Amino acid sequence: MADGSKDVSRRRNPADKLTEDLLVEILSPLPYKSLCRFKCVSKRWRGIISHPDHRKALPQHHLHDLAGFLYSSRSPDYLLIRNFTHVSTGGRPPMDPSLPFLPNCDRFNLLDSCNGLLLCSRFETADSRAFDYVLCNPATEKWLALPLPRFFSKWQTARLGFDPAVSSHFHVFQFLEDGADTDDDVDDSDGHVKGVEIYSSKTGAWSHKDSGWGFPARILSLSAFGKGFLHLVTIEPAVVVAVDVEGTTWRVIPMPCNLFGPEIDLAVGFTDLSQGRLYLANIDHRDGHKLLIWVLEDYGSEVWVLKHSVRPFDLFGVKYVHQGIRFHIVAHHPQRNMIFLVFGHDKVLVSYEMDSGKVQFIRDLGNGSMGPYRPYVPLYSEELADWN
Repeated sequence: MADGSKDVSRRRNPADKLTEDLLVEILSPLPYKSLCRFKCVSKRWRGIISHPDHRKALPQHHLHDLAGFLYSSRSPDYLLIRNFTHVSTGGRPPMDPSLPFLPNCDRFNLLDSCNGLLLCSRFETADSRAFDYVLCNPATEKWLALPLPRFFSKWQTARLGFDPAVSSHFHVFQFLEDGADTDDDVDDSDGHVKGVEIYSSKTGAWSHKDSGWGFPARILSLSAFGKGFLHLVTIEPAVVVAVDVEGTTWRVIPMPCNLFGPEIDLAVGFTDLSQGRLYLANIDHRDGHKLLIWVLEDYGSEVWVLKHSVRPFDLFGVKYVHQGIRFHIVAHHPQRNMIFLVFGHDKVLVSYEMDSGKVQFIRDLGNGSMGPYRPYVPLYSEELADWN
C-alpha cells in the first residue's frame, strides 16, 4: 500500500520533474497575474518564481488599462470629498479614493499619479501644517513613507516619475521655487524654479540639483513621465521643459508654432501613449478656439507634428456656441488615440476618439468637483510587494 501511495503521489506531481531552467522558460511568456497563480502549484514553484535570479526572465508587474480618474469635490457644508469615477460604465471601483489604509493620516493631498502609484502629502492632524511624502499603490494597499528632503515647504511643487516597464524604482521631483523656502506666506513665492530635489527609491536618498534650464521657469501643474524624463509645461516663456531622473540633463522643447507664433493656455495637457511618444494639447484662439493635438514623433528632433484638430462645435454641439462653455483637457488615453475632457457648468466628463470623431459621455461630475483630475491605472507588481 505504501509503495502504491508513492506511485500515485508521483503521478500527481509531474511538474516536479521539470528542471528550474525549463520551468522559467515555460513561464516567462505568461502575464504577471497568471504567473502569480502558478505560485500556488507547489513550494518549489513559488521559490523559483520569487527567486531574485529570475526577475529579468519572468514578468514582475501587470499594468491594467485606464480605470478612471481621481478628483475632489465640496459637500454642501464645504467638506472636502475624495472621488473616483470609472471611464467605463458600471463595475465596482478598483480602489477607495479616501485611501483608508494610510496610517497616521487625518488628511492628505493627492499630488500626482503615475502608472498606478500615487504621491501624497500626509498630515497627521486636520490642522497640522507639518506633513511628509507618502507613495502608495491603491491596488495592493501598499505604501511607503519617504524621508524629508533638505529643502522642504508645502508650497513646493512635487511630481512623481515611475515606469514599471523600465524599472521597479520610482523618483520624486520636488521643485524649489524662489521665495518658497518657508511656510510663512505663499505670496512670498514668485514660482520661478531655481532647483530640484530628486528622491530615488534605488538609493533611498534625496539629491539636490540647481536648475539647468537657463531661464527662470514657472511650471504648470501638469506633467508627464517617460524616456527617463519628467516633462512639464512652463509659462513665461511658454515651452515644454524636461529633467532626467539624475538631475543631470535639462531639456527645453519649444512649443509648436503657427504663423502668429506659439499658442498656449491653461487647457494644455499631455501624456505618454503606449508607443512612448509625447503628446501636447493646446488651443488656437485665432481659429475659433480650435483644439490642437500635437505629437513629438522624433523625441530627439524636438519637432512637433500636428496629429489632430477639432472645433468645440464638433465636440459639444450648438450649445457650446450659444453658452460659451469652457473646457479643458483631462488626459490622453495611455494606449489609444483618445482624449478626455471636462466641460460646462456641471463639469461633464467625456471622451473623444480622434480616429472616429466619436464623443462619449462618461459622467456628470457636478459643479462642486475640482481638478486636477488624475488618471488611475491599477498596478500589480512583484517588485513592490515588500512595501508596508
